[in-house]
Amino acid sequence: MKPLWQRQLYNRLIVPVTRVATPVVTRAVPKVGRGIAARQGVIARWQRAAEAAAGRSPVIWLHAASAGETLQARPLAMAIRHARPEAALFFTHFSPSAERLVQSWDVPDAVDYLPLDYPAQTRQLVGLLAPDALVLVGGETWPNLVWAASDAGVMLGQVCCRLVGSARVKWPVRSLTRDLYRRFDAVAAIGTADAERLAKLGVDAKRVCVAGDTRADVTLERVREAPSDEVEWQLPEGGGPVIVAGSTWPADERVVLAALARLRTTHPNAVAIVAPHEPTDKAIARLKSRARGFGFATCRFGREERRADCAVVIVDRVGLLYRLYAVADLAYVGGSFGGAVHNVMEPAAHGVPVTIGADHGYPHEVDVLERAGGLAVIDSPAELAARWRAWLPGDGAGVAARTAVEQMAGATERTLTFLREGGFPV
Repeated sequence: MKPLWQRQLYNRLIVPVTRVATPVVTRAVPKVGRGIAARQGVIARWQRAAEAAAGRSPVIWLHAASAGETLQARPLAMAIRHARPEAALFFTHFSPSAERLVQSWDVPDAVDYLPLDYPAQTRQLVGLLAPDALVLVGGETWPNLVWAASDAGVMLGQVCCRLVGSARVKWPVRSLTRDLYRRFDAVAAIGTADAERLAKLGVDAKRVCVAGDTRADVTLERVREAPSDEVEWQLPEGGGPVIVAGSTWPADERVVLAALARLRTTHPNAVAIVAPHEPTDKAIARLKSRARGFGFATCRFGREERRADCAVVIVDRVGLLYRLYAVADLAYVGGSFGGAVHNVMEPAAHGVPVTIGADHGYPHEVDVLERAGGLAVIDSPAELAARWRAWLPGDGAGVAARTAVEQMAGATERTLTFLREGGFPV
């Protein structure tokens, strides 16, 4: 396809603005700074990876933005490796949040950051890897990456595509999104509503299917393995109920702590295990301070002696959350007062009913779990406490949540079958 005005506008306006803004954002947002620093030398690293895999065929490139999309990518990568052991399999990610999930991942031949979406870098990387197929996992569509792959004749696919609630299908970026998606050979949508939005963007129906979310498969597998891992925390005799608040941000913590205060008027031994999304020293100090404001004693998970009066247990490490849901009576999932809720499938797969905030970003699994009766959306501490009280007798909400996740299973095989039927070498 010839370069259109969308490409000219993006590279002459958006990219230069991004170049100017990046140093400022890097200083203001430590997470962005980590990502920028980690990209130093990334092209040279990818050149070495390509040289190490030279002569292997086919060459398959998977890309995922952050931790959630990396979880979606994992079962796909494992299935591809099993089906095509001779293939060269490369995996890129964009956010530092994905690093902990890929540090010891040996399924791909190489794992590293995707360079920033600048024209020369993306063309160089596409040329180095020379993939037969590039599959984007999740809703991320970096324009220069898509254009470079399309120009090079690479088969383009996207899986676990979610467009409901996305600004990318609205003005002023809708035209750009339309141009990008028309270049895809196959798009596996999570839900029917996402497929309908692809049709409105002009994507040929033959190139679209509804395959579901592969996180259901990987989440159920992780939960099946979780009982073999001992949880390093036990509730004192007579304590409880236990609320696990996972991947929280400051807006979530304000609501959760206020709701816990309300809940303890009727359940005085209720305990909240709170796992900040980024458990930095600053985040932990902030959480302790807020808990003290409600009169709550705090302790760190597995690092301090468990006090009998401890109402808030703070998790200061990553990688534990999916196991901790096993000890929960109730769950709250963070990010839902900031427009992007985190993984609600994990507590649901443990059979734990889930609560989230109203600004959750419209992920498909929220709709599924809410319709099943295993999830509730709340907008205030009072409403959150009331929902917890209603669920505490054990009214079947947890079973409904688990059943809903089980019914979403099989997305990995559906996705790969669709790609293979479209000619992808996976």
